[in-house]
Amino acid sequence: MAYLSQVKSNGKQYIYLCMYVGAQEYSTRKEQRVYAFGEARRALVQMKRWKRRFTEFPQELIDLGCGMKDLEQWIQTLETGITPKGRKFPVMIQKRAVF
Repeated sequence: MAYLSQVKSNGKQYIYLCMYVGAQEYSTRKEQRVYAFGEARRALVQMKRWKRRFTEFPQELIDLGCGMKDLEQWIQTLETGITPKGRKFPVMIQKRAVF
């Protein structure tokens, strides 16, 4: 099962798709990053584009078994800040200033 994860670095927030793999040799991490969406705001824009044009959805994610239903859940998680399981997923998506 794949789930979204976030990493903050240099004042920006990056979104990754991770899978639970259990104990890894030479590491304390129990998850493996399988896809990098990039910076949070750009990731949300890209996901919405994939929703409109599913033919542009990355083959890597299709090979992992991800589909339209997963994509819609990821978009909802980034927009609301709550995962499908009800946990908080604080995302700092700053909208551009309009003058």
